[in-house]
Amino acid sequence: MKTKIFKIVLPMAVVALGLAGAASTSAMDKSGKPVAIMGYKHIANPNSCVAVQECSNTGSFNCTAPDGSQLFARPASTCLTPLKRDVQ
Repeated sequence: MKTKIFKIVLPMAVVALGLAGAASTSAMDKSGKPVAIMGYKHIANPNSCVAVQECSNTGSFNCTAPDGSQLFARPASTCLTPLKRDVQ
């Protein structure tokens, strides 16, 4: 009787432990990295913008283009949310 239980339960327990370990490992990889967001610069048309470089949405410094202008996130058709970065 004991051997039947071990033959059935033990493999299922090992599989469950492996799945739990794999799920927790992939969750650790995704939570530690900052997300890169494309930074957009306003152009002559007031409701238009052009992609310049990647920024993050965290940090204490403004994310700027090489010419010094502020870069913005583009949630829809306009660029309204200013982006930040960690290093100056």
